[in-house]
Amino acid sequence: MSVLQVTLPDGSRREVAAGTTPRQIAESIGTGLARAAVAARVNGEIWDLDRPLERDSSLAILTDRDPEALEVLRHSSAHILATAVRELFPSAGIGFGPPIEDGFYYDFQVDRPFTPEDLQRLEAKMAEVAARDFPFVREVVDRAEANRRFADDPLKLERIAELGNDETITIYTDGPFVELCRGPTPLVVKNGSKTWLSVS
Repeated sequence: MSVLQVTLPDGSRREVAAGTTPRQIAESIGTGLARAAVAARVNGEIWDLDRPLERDSSLAILTDRDPEALEVLRHSSAHILATAVRELFPSAGIGFGPPIEDGFYYDFQVDRPFTPEDLQRLEAKMAEVAARDFPFVREVVDRAEANRRFADDPLKLERIAELGNDETITIYTDGPFVELCRGPTPLVVKNGSKTWLSVS
């Protein structure tokens, strides 16, 4: 089994097995840190807590006190919004939902604009979805598998076709919602010529 060197913000180092996650390292440091953890900074990039480490790394565990964690929380909230929309409006086309400077949004392709009453229902459904506490599960897939998984979703197929040959394709699942997603980093959104409804 490979052993990795992990350097923490205070300069201390820990030896861990390859495949150890930032969450597991947070748990080894203390239960308080593990409970407060939102994301991790690994070699300068923001990662979700359950992504396995594969090489020697610098690691910082981010909590809600860290400005970078806010973007991750907003990104997760966007997924919760999309889950709520999918449950209340099953025929809605799901675009992409990145965090932005002052919140987050998701693009939906729908037959009619959402009404104020719809937005109230969505807010209540989001609270239900969040209370279920689904884990966000990350999968790395090849292009063929991504195309297979989203064969019935022309919006996702269009995005997959735009990805470069050297780009890592990841799928995130939270409960019933499966999404083509890069993870807790900003997403590039291309609206093209389609008609979209954005919910802020």
